[in-house]
Amino acid sequence: MMSAASGNARHLRGPLLGLGWAAIALQIVIVAAPLLLVLWLSLLAMPSQSAGPSLMDLSPTAWTSLLGSPEAREAVLNSLFFGVITALTTTSLAIPIAYLIGIRGRFLGRLALGFVVIMWFFDPGMRILGWMRTFKDLASADFMPTALISGFSGELIASIHAWLPPAIIALAFGFAQIDRALIEAARECGATSFTLLRRLLWPLCRPAAFLTTAIVFCGSVGSFLEPRLLGTGEFQQASEWLQRALESETGWPYAAAMLLLMLICATIPLFLFVAAAGRRQKAGP
Repeated sequence: MMSAASGNARHLRGPLLGLGWAAIALQIVIVAAPLLLVLWLSLLAMPSQSAGPSLMDLSPTAWTSLLGSPEAREAVLNSLFFGVITALTTTSLAIPIAYLIGIRGRFLGRLALGFVVIMWFFDPGMRILGWMRTFKDLASADFMPTALISGFSGELIASIHAWLPPAIIALAFGFAQIDRALIEAARECGATSFTLLRRLLWPLCRPAAFLTTAIVFCGSVGSFLEPRLLGTGEFQQASEWLQRALESETGWPYAAAMLLLMLICATIPLFLFVAAAGRRQKAGP
């Protein structure tokens, strides 16, 4: 027994372990390099409108201008509000489909899972353009108000369409981890599907639901395609503000500061979830 363990330890100290550490280091570089570059870019000084940003002079000018701009603050708040609505709506819609996949299973569950996977891999550009065409056709036929051709409603529908598949799969995985004996015992006691979901699955899978909501929020806040193609001037998010900043010769530091601010806002729910999970683990059962 000990010889087998020592043999495994020797294998772990071999080339495979070195390859694993090299892969981890490469991933750290891939993630850290653009983040550090954007941070450096956000601290570039802005000497004049014509000269452009200096590559050596550092200054918090972009950050102070960003935080003091009412337009930028409104764009950030709009993006956060949009992310909250998208996350809550997407998670609510994902729960019954995840129940069908993770608990009911069988042919219908497998069919639903296959459809969700295909929906997940659907080309985002094709999806957005399809919704744009649909909105225009419905509006021209007086079946849908003109305000829904684009704007908040159009962005919300397209964003839910984009984030519903990963939310369904995450929740279905959480439901599938529940002990089948508990589910069968509840069914033998006469529990309906709604009672089973409310009394058994939801209490046990609440952390998975919160994590799913946080992930959808993070992704929808940082989304650029839906607001860019379906957005309007009445509800401008951070993506429109960033586009205007990037089109300006001296606006790149402001865009970098906005990107970092959105990254901080988007990851707050994940940090809260990790902190809550740590407290639950320390508290014990």
